[in-house]
Amino acid sequence: MERITITIKPVLLGEIKKIAEREKKSVSRIINEWLEEVLFEKRKKRAGMKVLEVIEESSFSEEQAKKAFEEIKKMREETRSF
Repeated sequence: MERITITIKPVLLGEIKKIAEREKKSVSRIINEWLEEVLFEKRKKRAGMKVLEVIEESSFSEEQAKKAFEEIKKMREETRSF
């Protein structure tokens, strides 16, 4: 891992320290986990938008589009179970 320096509001740091203590993890680990979650969610959102673009550009019927959206919902639920 690489080391960085950030500026953070004291109130936020205090909250992070409390969470880290409660979960018996380092502040660094808590922040890393949160960043991974945020980046993962952003990637999922971007992927979903790309799927929507493909659907809009294709000749999908309304029924086919509904089926595609249902599959996306299933994938989201499966992803959340990790």
